[in-house]
Amino acid sequence: MYYYILDPGKLALPKFEQLQGELQGLLHEFNISGEIGRVTTLKTVVDLVDIAANRGASTIVACGSDDTLNQVLVALKHRDFLLGFIPLGNKESYLAHILGINDIATGVKTIAARRIANIDLAVIGSFYFISFLEFGIMSQNLEQAGLWKTLQLFSRPSTNWQLKIDNSYILDITGPGGLLVNSRGASTKHQKIANPTDGYLDLMLIEKTSRLDTLKIRETLKEGRLESLPNATVISCTSVEFLEPRGQTLTMFGRPVAKFPTTVKMAGKKQRMIVGKLRTF
Repeated sequence: MYYYILDPGKLALPKFEQLQGELQGLLHEFNISGEIGRVTTLKTVVDLVDIAANRGASTIVACGSDDTLNQVLVALKHRDFLLGFIPLGNKESYLAHILGINDIATGVKTIAARRIANIDLAVIGSFYFISFLEFGIMSQNLEQAGLWKTLQLFSRPSTNWQLKIDNSYILDITGPGGLLVNSRGASTKHQKIANPTDGYLDLMLIEKTSRLDTLKIRETLKEGRLESLPNATVISCTSVEFLEPRGQTLTMFGRPVAKFPTTVKMAGKKQRMIVGKLRTF
């Protein structure tokens, strides 16, 4: 049984109702209709996941934004659901791109095809995720930053980072920042990096670069392909304890998630997810 969780998010009501009508028509066309629960001020994502469990649903499909899917991952609470995702709205969805889904139509076709992958879950506190976390320079919106803004960011003094890897050794490194990646939207020749099925996180840090080098690597930075840089440090691990500097922020898509000190680790659990042919892993 399918249970669809529809989240209007920040969509205007007329736009959401239009997309909901389009979605329901496609679900009927592909014969994968099911019960639909809508997120409201009285019913949260957590409430709807609980309802799906009580109704005996075996497949939950998050329909909304990246934030919707992240909330569903947290609300599953280790329950054994097959999980799908259909993006709603005009804004490009990073997680949909990772999963190989372009829009509502391809999302519905993907759900109907039921191509399943077991994806590693990473966890920070009670927050589960399949994408990545940013810190330092990488927590800035480099996608929107112009050339001058990018140069300004890289002209700041480098930060001394202290991280404990796999509860084994402490790494002290100076640089502008980095990423802790489970999966990402950029496909590269480095297939072992950011593969969400290999059981590892990839910690990527960059060292201080000159202004000229910053210009050369700007696109690589925006895409998060730090392993392609000549001065990058890449470590595959199962846990990272972010120790110093205290008070520094870890973000996801620009949204603060936690502050140092904090620990991020593999959850020791794989989530069964429906994926498309164009997935990035």
